[in-house]
Amino acid sequence: MARYVATDNNITINGSDFSGSIAAVTLNTTAEEVETSSFGNDWRSRVAGLKDASITLDFHQDFGAAAVDATLWPLLGSQATVVVKATSDSTGTGNPAFSGVFLVTEYNPFENSVGDLATLSVTWPLASGSGITRATS
Repeated sequence: MARYVATDNNITINGSDFSGSIAAVTLNTTAEEVETSSFGNDWRSRVAGLKDASITLDFHQDFGAAAVDATLWPLLGSQATVVVKATSDSTGTGNPAFSGVFLVTEYNPFENSVGDLATLSVTWPLASGSGITRATS
């Protein structure tokens, strides 16, 4: 897959497909910057430290059975496995699946004003020390 327009992202939460309820996804991965400079150096030096991740999901709110609210409300304060793929095609080298276990630290059932589309946004930190996996098969 070369350049593409994100129209078919595939996002599952604990195995349930929420692709049709999510308008935006950001999987943020970082590595800490640890300074190793010492006396006598003219320039700073650094190495990579611990890695971290978080995921931000922008939902279209839905209060139906087995929909957004029914799934996210009971997860508050627990962990959820989230898998993100560029498309709904099978996982492969051109469509890797990124997955991680995240701590569900927030859920806002209502984030809208009168006349707005009912949406909500959550950002969850990585919960598992196993990090983010990238599967290609």
